Amino acid sequence: MSYQTAIDNLVEALTAVPGYDNPLNPIYDVLGRERPLTLRAIRQHSQLLHSWADQAQDQTFAVNRVILSCKQIPPTPLSEIPLGF
Repeated sequence: MSYQTAIDNLVEALTAVPGYDNPLNPIYDVLGRERPLTLRAIRQHSQLLHSWADQAQDQTFAVNRVILSCKQIPPTPLSEIPLGF
């Protein structure tokens, strides 16, 4: 794979990553009101848990795609180490 193709794949993967929205926040909002938290409360909100678990899985898939794209970029020798490396 050429260097430019690898960079293009990385850019495509980066643009596909959705904005991060912590998938636990809506769960905390709903289940945080349940004191004590019971299995019944969890069952009552199972659809919410499933939908936000799917979103977390989608975000994980997108991040993994970026990682794989980065691995395709061939190493580039540098004449010096960049400041802050």
